Amino acid sequence: MTQPGTSNVRSQFDNFFSTLADKQKFNGNIMVLEQGEPIFTGSYGFADLEKSLPLTHDTVFELASVSKAFTAMGIMLLQEQGKIGYEDQVDSILPGFPYRDITVRNLLSHTSGLPDYMELFAQYWDRSKIATNADVLEQLRVHQPAVLFQPNEKYEYSNTGYVLLGSIIEKVSGMSFSAFLKKYIFDHLEMENTRVFNRRFSQEVIENYAYGYVYSDELGRHSLPDHVKEYDSVIYLDGIQGDGVVNSTLEDLRKWDRALYTEKMVSSETLQQAFSPVKLADNSTYPYGFGWQLRDDSWTGKVVYHGGSWPGYRNWLGRYIDVDKTIIYLTNVEQDREFTLAVREEAENILFGRPYRIPE
Repeated sequence: MTQPGTSNVRSQFDNFFSTLADKQKFNGNIMVLEQGEPIFTGSYGFADLEKSLPLTHDTVFELASVSKAFTAMGIMLLQEQGKIGYEDQVDSILPGFPYRDITVRNLLSHTSGLPDYMELFAQYWDRSKIATNADVLEQLRVHQPAVLFQPNEKYEYSNTGYVLLGSIIEKVSGMSFSAFLKKYIFDHLEMENTRVFNRRFSQEVIENYAYGYVYSDELGRHSLPDHVKEYDSVIYLDGIQGDGVVNSTLEDLRKWDRALYTEKMVSSETLQQAFSPVKLADNSTYPYGFGWQLRDDSWTGKVVYHGGSWPGYRNWLGRYIDVDKTIIYLTNVEQDREFTLAVREEAENILFGRPYRIPE
C-alpha cells in the first residue's frame, strides 16, 4: 500500500539523484524502502565505462565493508548451532594465531587491538602474488606486529579482525567461507545474485557487473584501479575474504533487509546483540554491534548501518529499524568520502520529510 506522500518523496529522490547524475557526481544504484516496499529505485550511469554498458537494477556491486554484516551473521549462525562461543579465544581456534586473550567477540566488535593487515602486506608482501586469508594469518605469525591496545580497552575499526572471522567460519564449519555464506544465508534467503567474489583471484566474469573506477591523474580519466600504480593493492590483496568481497544487487539487499526483521536467520535475542553497542573494559560503550554501526536520535529513531569503501566503490546500507525504512546506496565510480556523507545525509532528509539541498 502506498504511504501518504510517497509520490512526493519519490519525485524528490528522482530530482535529487538525477541532478547529481547530470553533474556526473553520482554513478550508481539507489533503492529506498518503506515497510519493505521500494518507494524509489534508480540506476544512473554505467556498469562498464569502457563499453558504455548502463547500470540496471540487477547490476551486481562489490559491497566492500557492507560485507561485514554477512561475516558477522556467519559467526552468529555458528554460535546458535553451538559450534562456537563469543568468548572463545581466537588462538584456541586458529592454529598459529600469535596473540593471547583476544576473543571472537573482540573481533566482531573491533575491540581486539590488532594492527591493520594491509599495512603489513604493504611492507612485507611479494606483490606479484595474490594473498589469501591464510597469508594474513601467516604474516601475523611471522612478523607479530605489536597490538594497538589490550583487548576490549577501546574500539578501533579493524579489517584484520573480520578477515580472521572469515577464517574462523571456515575452520569451525569445515566449509569454505564462500560456500558457508551461500548455503546458510544467500540460498536460504533466495538472494540469487549474491556471492562471495574475488574478481582478480578467481579470474571469473560476472554478467551485468559494476566495475569500480578511480580517477587517474596520469591517464586524465577514470580507470580500473588495476591500471593505476598506487592502487596495486586491489590485485595483491584480492584473495582475502571476510572484511569485504560479498557482491550483491539492490533486490537481494532488500531481501536481506527484510530477513533482519524476522527470525529467518537467527533468534531475535541474537539479533538484539548484533544491534547493541559494545561494552568496553571501563564500562563505557561504543556504538558498534556485530557488523553494524549504530545511531539513535529523536528524528530517525534507531539506525543500524554500515558503509563500504574500496577503490572504485562507495556503498551504504542504512536501516531505520524503529520505523522500518531503508536506504541502499551503491556506487562504482570514485567519490570523495565527505561528498558521500553529504549525499547520504540529504537522502535521509528526503526520506524523513525534512528540507534538503543538493550537495555541490
